[in-house]
Amino acid sequence: MKKFWLNSLLKAYAVIMIVIIGCLSFILSYVAWQGKKQEIERISQQAATRLVEEVEYYNRRTIQLAQSLVENQAKLEGVYKYFTLSPAEYASWRLSEDVPDYVQVSLHRNINNIYVENDFVKGIDIALKDYKTVFISTRETKGGKQIAAEKFKPAADAFPIAIYDKAAGQVIGTVYITVDTTIFKNIVDNTRREIPLVARITSSYNKEIAHFGENHLSKDTRWIKKETAYNYLIQVAVPSFYMFNSILSSISLIVLSGLALVVILYWSLQRIFLNYQRQVVDIVDTIQDITQGENNKRIDTATKEQELLLIATNTNTMLNSLDKNIRDIYRLQLTQKDANMRALQAQINPHFMYNTLEFIRMYAVMQSQEELADIIYEFSSLLRNNTSSETKTRLEDELEFCRKYSYLCMVRHPKSVAYGFKIDEGLKDMLCPKFSIQPLVENYFAHGIDYRRKDNVISVKAVKIAGAVRLLIQDNGCGMPPEKLAQIQQMLANRQLLDIDNGEIRKSIGIVNVHERFLLFFGERYNIQIESRKNQGVTYTIEIKDE
Repeated sequence: MKKFWLNSLLKAYAVIMIVIIGCLSFILSYVAWQGKKQEIERISQQAATRLVEEVEYYNRRTIQLAQSLVENQAKLEGVYKYFTLSPAEYASWRLSEDVPDYVQVSLHRNINNIYVENDFVKGIDIALKDYKTVFISTRETKGGKQIAAEKFKPAADAFPIAIYDKAAGQVIGTVYITVDTTIFKNIVDNTRREIPLVARITSSYNKEIAHFGENHLSKDTRWIKKETAYNYLIQVAVPSFYMFNSILSSISLIVLSGLALVVILYWSLQRIFLNYQRQVVDIVDTIQDITQGENNKRIDTATKEQELLLIATNTNTMLNSLDKNIRDIYRLQLTQKDANMRALQAQINPHFMYNTLEFIRMYAVMQSQEELADIIYEFSSLLRNNTSSETKTRLEDELEFCRKYSYLCMVRHPKSVAYGFKIDEGLKDMLCPKFSIQPLVENYFAHGIDYRRKDNVISVKAVKIAGAVRLLIQDNGCGMPPEKLAQIQQMLANRQLLDIDNGEIRKSIGIVNVHERFLLFFGERYNIQIESRKNQGVTYTIEIKDE
């Protein structure tokens, strides 16, 4: 059963560990997926924004270039002359035209300047309204040529710009400026950061100007779309397969790391549990052997670790103590049998002594020795009370015992000792510890009385005050020295049981006994004070608060 429990505990830990690592892997995978998704979204947005900026810029530049061809009446006339005159006539016209030097009316010169000053221009085509020919040119053939209008097809990556006759206020034709789309591709390449971005640029006529990246995209590809100020549409997307492969690789790495961690932790737990199980099984088996009678067998502590070592050591110590206690109990049982025999014998002796004292008392009565008979009676009563096994008594009986003791002491020294005992009627049945007041009375007759005096007196009073019972024991004896009084007051101020082996306490054993008896019987309700002056006696004030 113990092995099954430990194995079940290992399985439970393993399941908990797998669940925790699985949840952690799921959370990390989700975070990685969200992070990758946000990164792709951010890069796509950045690429689209930059493309919009570049397309707007180059669109404005191409408009400026196109308008520069007809920016004044001289240039506009030069364009018309080019389309209406023969090459020879056009050349003659250019030579005869009287215009300032800074105005260039030659279409060829203006086209050439655009190519020279703008590296991004790949081609310039001019198509005038209602004209049967179209001018086309490229960077390689800057001079250009005219072709039939029906054969003309603008380049896919050309920006169409309408040109105006400012004087007439009307459109006279369209200039097609082909831009090098490499500049847009570079923007995409610089932004993608190893992400296969796909970009499209579409003109306001729904004609695709440029396309970069994967050509075959799934239908569920999500495009980021933005429009320029001139209605050019910019579209940027990331192929769905890249998103899937990227997330799959990240999740796979996290899952594989989690599995490796699970294997390592499970292997570590298994080794720890196996080591722990061997120690526990050894402890249990040893205890079972001891319960079956192998009392001298002990747990091997050499193979135990940490808390199991502590358990094994304490168990061995407990077994050694138990074995010793068994032997001591056996010896005590033998001793008890002997004590019982002695007790039976001792029971005979008091009865014999009481009977003998009673016989002597009766004999004294018969001989008319009443005082001697009273002394014997009081002594017999005192002796019976001393040999009683009771631990508590009535307050009236305790004071009566003290009175008898005082009477016997007075008999020894007649006419030199007086005593008085007073108790309130309602306190007679109050229970108190036996021999709790007698030691204080005995102290007076043993140490405080001066038999050379004729006025020795001791009194004991038990009175009821507000919320307490007060016991007052007073004498007019020789009193105590101040240093001894201070020492006793310090001992009595201690609310704990005192060490009776202390030499100083042994000198005041009677007072200490009274203090501890009241303390054990009444607890915090009890309090004692002692006052004394040399040759003026001692006063004990004991107060017991009501419950």
